[in-house]
Amino acid sequence: MTESGRKRIYAIVFGLILAGVTLVGLEGLASLEAPSWPARALRSTPPVNVQSTDFTGLADKPWIFEPFNSWGMRDKERSIAKPAADGFRTVFIGDSYLEFQLTRLTLPGEVERRFIEAGQPNAEMINLGISATGPRSYYYRLRDVAFALSPDALAVFFFSGNDFVFDGQGYGQGILPDLVSEAPGGSILGNLMPNANWVLVNRLRLSEVLTTNKPVPQEFDTLAKIARLPPAERTPALARHIRRYYYPDLSEPQIVAIFGRDSDAFWQAYASGTADDESLQGWLLNLMTKAEVEKSPYFEATTREQAARLVKEGDIQATLSWLAAMDRAARERGVPLVLFIVPPGSVDPDYVDYWKHWPRFYAFNVIADYRQDRLLEALSKTSIRYVDLRKDFEGVRGAYRRSDAHWTDKGVEIAASRVFQELRRLERR
Repeated sequence: MTESGRKRIYAIVFGLILAGVTLVGLEGLASLEAPSWPARALRSTPPVNVQSTDFTGLADKPWIFEPFNSWGMRDKERSIAKPAADGFRTVFIGDSYLEFQLTRLTLPGEVERRFIEAGQPNAEMINLGISATGPRSYYYRLRDVAFALSPDALAVFFFSGNDFVFDGQGYGQGILPDLVSEAPGGSILGNLMPNANWVLVNRLRLSEVLTTNKPVPQEFDTLAKIARLPPAERTPALARHIRRYYYPDLSEPQIVAIFGRDSDAFWQAYASGTADDESLQGWLLNLMTKAEVEKSPYFEATTREQAARLVKEGDIQATLSWLAAMDRAARERGVPLVLFIVPPGSVDPDYVDYWKHWPRFYAFNVIADYRQDRLLEALSKTSIRYVDLRKDFEGVRGAYRRSDAHWTDKGVEIAASRVFQELRRLERR
């Protein structure tokens, strides 16, 4: 071998050693900031805990808030090992329908209460719900965390409003996994350097919940105060906020025209004075305004025929592929899995009545209804065990929050009764 050849080999070996040492060092530094497993594998950003907000004037609503546990989940503290041999441990996986902070009840908590009241004191319903996530994240959460908890059953919740993925984003599609991802198990860096992946997602704001809306300091508190202004002052104050932080190119009168329709119709969702009193949220204001000012067929779908032209078969199959992957992984491990399909708010007549003044924003419900029908048709041709919750909610008033379409406490109770029935069947097998 020539001298120059040996030098090249030395340079390559030295470069690889240096790169390896550097990567190990970076992972070690990242471990000082990233949480330990399983929190690190569950979510790549700390939970946005509304308890940390300044709630001046809102002390009369203490029922709204429930702290997160050490895993970053809206749940009591849980152990990795199953504590009781005779217990029935179910892991719940989903999005904000499991995590949502602005209601007093949680679905896993209510199902657990029903098991205990039915004579199963060692029942555990573990909440792995994370807001603003979808089927891809559900799969890796199930694979990388849920199975390690030795579950007796798995309950996966799919929301027809925003859990669909597009053609090309299905399980197994694409040549390579992402380099960095909020779902660490689905990325190259997340598998090799999980701490570094966690830090990068935080620093680059790659989490879905952080990319859906820009950060506005103390926005929750600011909007809560706006909602409690005298009626004549609320809409103008809201317009100033939206113009300042979201749409500086729109005039305040333009924004007032959107939110001031039919007098105080918009504000009716925020004045009930009950435990289900709703809270203004920035992402909703952003999307409502966007629906009015952007030209897109997705804001113009008022009929199933229009929705059908927007929904592609590839989208349905890509979405189904992640659900099938979860079911397949559960079967391989001998753990029964039940998929619950959560319908959009259009099943609640109160929700439909509220949004009649904003048909462009409501259009996503029309599309969601059609997508759900297509998905249910596709699921019926598989062996996946699924439950269509639309049958439990259709025509029930007050089950959905009118503003953000999450369940009210009444809605949580309805869902909990059905989920308890389904899981009870599995427990008795």
